[in-house]
Amino acid sequence: MSDRNISDRKLFGELALHLLMGAAMGAILAVLLLAVDAQHLLRIIRHGSAPNATLIVFVAFISMYFAFGAAITGFHFVIMEDKPERK
Repeated sequence: MSDRNISDRKLFGELALHLLMGAAMGAILAVLLLAVDAQHLLRIIRHGSAPNATLIVFVAFISMYFAFGAAITGFHFVIMEDKPERK
């Protein structure tokens, strides 16, 4: 049985990478939803009382939601990758 331990620096790097990938995917999804005007979402936001703030919050929320999900999934992948195989 090998004694492989993941370093904190490598774990942080992997999690940061997954977090950034998730944030980018979430931002792309939010922008695409606004671009195709899904469910008249862009029209509703534009006619609100603070359209710029609402757009920022909408994109940021979806981006953070994806980022945290990707970071949790990435953490699971890294931890499972580090475990030695059982025989």
